[in-house]
Amino acid sequence: MKKRGRPRKHGVVGPECFYRALKVIPAFSKVRAEGQKQSVAVRETVELLHQLDPEMPISETGVKRILAEFLPQHSQVALKVDCLTLEGEEAASHRRFHAQMLEFAGNKITTELTDQDLRKPLKIFTFGFGKRPNYPRHNAKTSNP
Repeated sequence: MKKRGRPRKHGVVGPECFYRALKVIPAFSKVRAEGQKQSVAVRETVELLHQLDPEMPISETGVKRILAEFLPQHSQVALKVDCLTLEGEEAASHRRFHAQMLEFAGNKITTELTDQDLRKPLKIFTFGFGKRPNYPRHNAKTSNP
């Protein structure tokens, strides 16, 4: 007999979950770098992401889960994400390079990109693992020697 309820995934998630994490981490880091408390930073991260992409489903709980998975509290290693927006000639050269790589791989590009399409703003995410950021409390008690 088949089990009732939601089917088990055994830890497998889709690429859209990783894409969401790539958007959450830099937004949260930006807000925390401004000196906000963790709870306020989570709230502002959700608001910022809703402004950037209203279609993306995200909540405070979702942000907290992503942070717990990719920026664990008691670990020295965390996921680092940088987001960069290329415009104009930089975006065009980046798109041309990728088109050439696809042609070398044997994929034929069916539509030629116009100059205006090549120059559209291009968002680039670079990610890797690095030292976990430390956000000290602004009201922490200082020790007197």
